Parts: sequence; structure tokens; C-alpha cells
Amino acid sequence: MKKILVPTDFSEFADKALQTAVAIAQKTGAEILLLNANEMAVAALPIAEYYYYDKEKEQSYLQMVNESLDKTLQKIASEMDLKEVKVSTLVESGLLVDVIEEVCKREQVDLVVMGTQGATGAKEMLVGSNTEKVVRNAPCPVLSVPNKVALSFATIVFPTTLRPDQATAFKKLAEMQNVFDGKIHLLYLNNPAHLPNDDAIVARKDELVAEAGLKNVEIFMGEQNVFDEENAILDFARTQNADLIVMATHQRKGLAHLFLGSITEDTVNHSDIPVLAIPIKK
Repeated sequence: MKKILVPTDFSEFADKALQTAVAIAQKTGAEILLLNANEMAVAALPIAEYYYYDKEKEQSYLQMVNESLDKTLQKIASEMDLKEVKVSTLVESGLLVDVIEEVCKREQVDLVVMGTQGATGAKEMLVGSNTEKVVRNAPCPVLSVPNKVALSFATIVFPTTLRPDQATAFKKLAEMQNVFDGKIHLLYLNNPAHLPNDDAIVARKDELVAEAGLKNVEIFMGEQNVFDEENAILDFARTQNADLIVMATHQRKGLAHLFLGSITEDTVNHSDIPVLAIPIKK
């Protein structure tokens, strides 16, 4: 792992995400890119063929952002050792989700670490959380961090369908096991792979684990006919005192997302446990 991207709006949630990223960087030697998205430019109002754009206002905003970035780093440095961690700051113009996707591709980011407040009710239906949108669009894994610092990951819950497309997530988690190195509890619900019996389920698990090189894995087979999979995942994670939930995501968009939804995004929105979303686009 070489680069970790941490978007910030200078909130308490973003600071917790940055502290988590620092802990990961200390284990991996990765560089941290601390990013603020300047959305002022895209808010300019078109008038005829011209745009109303207040240059002085933007300069004032950029000065405030750079001062805030410096203060954020000073604050984190007072709480954690940053001597061995390289941190670069970026201010990019554009909408947050688009900026994150662009920076991830341009800088070849390996992991996004992002604070989340979640979203519920009408807000979730109409706009969702920014973290949810990043999970849907980022080209790399996204670690969403609720309002607490995650320094270790001793117990990891990984819901899986055991279908062939899950191999990508198994391999990516194995690559990151120097960071997420705890005991992995695979959770298999509703037999989505249509395996004939428990022995076949264990055999499929063993196949995926061996192919990926994943270590320290145990499988738990949940009840059949679980209709609320999201809550089943969250309940299981809490009973295991999990430090992390790992989920594969197909990153569906458009009508596919509207009609099929995303258990991963719902879990990110509602979990009080950090969630690592790993994209497995076909």
C-alpha cells in the first residue's frame, strides 16, 4: 500500500478518519493525501455565455482552507506521532465525489479513508451520505470510519455470497492483511451460491481462501430465509465485538442501483463499526 486518500471538511468525523489513516500508514509506510474539495467553482451561476465568479471570494476561501489544513495536521501531530508518516495536502476544485474519483485515478490511490455521519430517513432516500456515494464510485477500497478512531482490527466480519465474483474481494483483503490482520469471521447467509450442504459451503470457502492466500479465517453459516440481511450482518458483527466489517460491492449505478440497491451502502450508512468496501466490478 503506497497511497491513502483522506478527504476532509475539517469536521470531527474527518479528523477521526485521518487519525485512522495515520495508524494504517505507520504499519505500511504509505503516504497520506489529505484532500479538501473546493466546490465554490462549480457553484458559479451562468449568465448568458459568461459566469458570475467572485475571484476574491475564492482566494479568501483557499486561504482559509490551507490554514485549516495546517491546523488539522498540527492537531493530529499533537495526538499521534507523524515523524515517520509523509502527509501531502491537496485542494481540488469540483464536487466532492467527482474529485475523490479523479484524484484516486490520477494518484493511483490504494485506499480511501473517510469519516461518515451516515444518513437516515428522507435524507438517505433523496441524497444519501457522501461516503455512500464514494463507495459507489471509487476505483479502490474505501474504509468508512464512524466517529471514533480505529487503531486495530482484531476481529473482522466479512459477509460473503461465496460466488466466483467474490474472489476479487478475497484477494484484495489478503493483500491488505498486513493492516487488517485480525481473525476473519466469514458470514454466509441465505445460501446465495446454492450449495447443496454444509460440507460444500466449507469446501467453497476453503477454495476461495486458498486461492487468495487469506489467513486466519473461520466461517459462520447463518439461518436460511433472512430477509433483512443488513441488520443480520450488523447484529452478527456486534455479537462478535467486531472492529471491522468487510464487504464486496458491485458499485451498481442508474436503474440497477435504484431497483437492486446496495447492502454495502446501506451498511455503511447505518454501521457504528468501520466498514471496508472492496469494489468487485465485473
